[in-house]
Amino acid sequence: MTYRLFEPGGAGPRIVIVAGESSGDLLGAQLIAALKTRYPSARFAGIAGPKMLAVGATSVVPMETLAVRGYAEVIKHLPRLLGIRGKLKSAIRKEKPDLVIGIDAPDFNLNVEAAAKAAGIPAIHYVSPSVWAWRAERLKKIGQAVSHMLLLFPFEEAIYRQAGIPATYVGHPLADMMPLAPKQAEIREVLDVPNRRTVFAMLPGSRQSELELHAPLFVETAKKLFERYPDALFLVPLITRETRLQFETEMWKQGAQELPFRMLFGHAHEAMQAADAILVASGTAALEAMLAKRPTVVTYRLTGLTYRMVKKKLRLPYVSLPNVLEGRFLVPELLQQDANVDNLVQALSNFIDDKRLADALAERFTQHHEALRCNAAERAAEAVAGVLGRAWR
Repeated sequence: MTYRLFEPGGAGPRIVIVAGESSGDLLGAQLIAALKTRYPSARFAGIAGPKMLAVGATSVVPMETLAVRGYAEVIKHLPRLLGIRGKLKSAIRKEKPDLVIGIDAPDFNLNVEAAAKAAGIPAIHYVSPSVWAWRAERLKKIGQAVSHMLLLFPFEEAIYRQAGIPATYVGHPLADMMPLAPKQAEIREVLDVPNRRTVFAMLPGSRQSELELHAPLFVETAKKLFERYPDALFLVPLITRETRLQFETEMWKQGAQELPFRMLFGHAHEAMQAADAILVASGTAALEAMLAKRPTVVTYRLTGLTYRMVKKKLRLPYVSLPNVLEGRFLVPELLQQDANVDNLVQALSNFIDDKRLADALAERFTQHHEALRCNAAERAAEAVAGVLGRAWR
């Protein structure tokens, strides 16, 4: 049994759009909204999260179905993921939509896009895989799979130009959303955070698999920081009840339930902007921390098998986006065996104890923010229209 993407009829273009996690859902929702101003009758179907659903997309399965990270974790869920992908490809071949857009999730989406392109359907991929950091050999597969690539970062243009793959730098939507000069005092007032407190924002990840590895480390780090800073307050934004329960369970395991943790449902951007320093699991949240202009320490742990496989293919000495954009170590990265309590406490304390470090970092963060602020949704929609417009003028 295959999926039904679109009902018969309708005058506008039929666009398949697939997002695999919350960051892709945001990009997809903004892109759909921008495309609807150009194509009011356009229909969007595929795999969508709540933000995309809210602007009119339909989804054949819940987006969370694709939210699996790491080699070892993917292997466990592989039969289910392959089944979803196979049905989606069959539906695309059968219904022949006007365009297929995959947002991030390259291991899933590039295969879908290749099937669409082979069937004569234009395929766009939004968010380049990190070919500049690891697995550069993917460029060949990308060139075979996509008709056009939408890029978030300016340094990616030269890579795709050299590879002969049509691509457009559109900027990063988060840079459009977040203020260039956050008003920390006002945000603290909204969150009811006293200005006299030393505030740490702690973001251990958005997936349950990340919390399994990070929650013990983050709770223990908070305990040590509280010994050093008795006025400390710890803001912990988490987006699901499951991840919140995981973190709270770890607090009880370590006897840390009396520490001044403030658990938040979402509100990650506000927590970051209110903080004096941020501890964040590497990923999109590291970029968000940079855009919040607050001193940041990046950490991450993987399962042993996944880490060994990833490490072999790394091309850069750093993995977080602030450092990639800077081209050097701008923020501390403490990964795998270096991700221990003593290292994290010392790195965070350096920023709290020396305001000059924090101010210098904020200045560089602002410069990168300005470079990424390009009205990304409109630029992405314009690029999509350039591909789609040949049939829909």
